[in-house]
Amino acid sequence: MKLISVKTILGLSGLLLMAACTNELVDSAADGARAISFTSAAETRAAVEGNALPDDFKVWGGYDGNAVNVFNGETVQYPNWTYTGGTQYWIPGKTYNFYGVYPASVNASCATDGTLTVSGFDCSKTGSEAVDLMTASQKGISYAAGVEPQPVSMQFGHELARVKFTVESENTVVNVTKCKVYGVNYQGTLSKKDASAWTELATNTENDGIFNASAFSLNATEGLSRDVFGDMLLFPLDATQLEGAKLAFAYRYNGETMDRTSTIDLKNASVQAWEAGLSYHYKLTIKGGKLTVTVKVVDWKEEDTSVSWG
Repeated sequence: MKLISVKTILGLSGLLLMAACTNELVDSAADGARAISFTSAAETRAAVEGNALPDDFKVWGGYDGNAVNVFNGETVQYPNWTYTGGTQYWIPGKTYNFYGVYPASVNASCATDGTLTVSGFDCSKTGSEAVDLMTASQKGISYAAGVEPQPVSMQFGHELARVKFTVESENTVVNVTKCKVYGVNYQGTLSKKDASAWTELATNTENDGIFNASAFSLNATEGLSRDVFGDMLLFPLDATQLEGAKLAFAYRYNGETMDRTSTIDLKNASVQAWEAGLSYHYKLTIKGGKLTVTVKVVDWKEEDTSVSWG
């Protein structure tokens, strides 16, 4: 997975000097209104890092308490940042709220009160195929006639937790025959107004094929450390939900013919829950035939994605 940190600046400015509906196209040459415009960004990647939006996103926006009467799920398109639905302009004196969902490929909608819904989101893909779901809002923005609008800064925040599993050995051969994460949610529906809530959840089991790694070997030739799944971008789990999250692990040490098996609780003294926007690195170390597990909790690799547009 290639991660490149860049800054995305999306510029939006203009005045509309007539009290017309903003869903009607305005002839900017005739009335001096300025079109919303966007600059280029970076290439697509799974887990977004730093100040970048690297792919299409959807936007909703409106004024006077209606969250969708200007933008209603229009797609802002990478890489030139043109968008669907027709060019829109500011109406001086109106108060605007804006909402965004990244990436645009998810099944998302926004109610007139600004409640975002992402339906049937699936996070079962891992590594380079993992999808980094993010949302944003910016509210209470208005401009008077004759005042040059300033860029509206939208802060896209992660709705998922980032989880990673690494297995490493001392300088000897270890054959890992099973590495399976289960008891975690992999599909659900997000509802977000002021806070995020997940419903309609589906949870994987020990015997299905979700989050199940193929067997692999650790040795001097193939390497003594393995990032098993790559990025796993998973739904947040509270303390009760994390009780059921497990790692089934089996290995053979230095030529053994029988598996050594373990069922590892992913909730422990260090980790009581998986929170959105945090990263959890579980490290399994095999030394002298013995297995130890540690976990490190850190912020997402860089800050949530900051995007200016307006």
